[in-house]
Amino acid sequence: MSPSTPPNSESAAHPLPAAVRQLLTTGEEVEVRYELKGAEAYATATRLIILRDGAADAFEYRSIAGLREVTHVNVWLILCGVALFALGGTSTAFPVAGAALLLLGIMVRARELELMVTGRRETVRLNGVREVMGPLARRLTERGARTLRS
Repeated sequence: MSPSTPPNSESAAHPLPAAVRQLLTTGEEVEVRYELKGAEAYATATRLIILRDGAADAFEYRSIAGLREVTHVNVWLILCGVALFALGGTSTAFPVAGAALLLLGIMVRARELELMVTGRRETVRLNGVREVMGPLARRLTERGARTLRS
């Protein structure tokens, strides 16, 4: 899944939600829509609008003090792989399946962007796949956010 083209208010395929439309100023248009896990992000020329559970929140690019990209291994796949590996006994099917799950758990990583926004105590967390999070992180760094190293 990759970022989609901007949904115009007249577009039948991806109409803008009312909460996002209300935040747009006169002449401001959504340039890119990002589909995230549990949220949607709409990028305009000056800010990022995040829609979660029908509530929209907007951040101007200049107020994003920094961002950090975090990856997490899939703990459940790793635990299932270890359990299958331990159940191996005399059968070779269990250790092979366990090793495959271990590798999958290590290689398939969840991506998360943490945005540090000026004036907010909590970081803004966005979860998604690499194909969406990469372009979103590039857009934010191009617009002025500092990338922080973990």
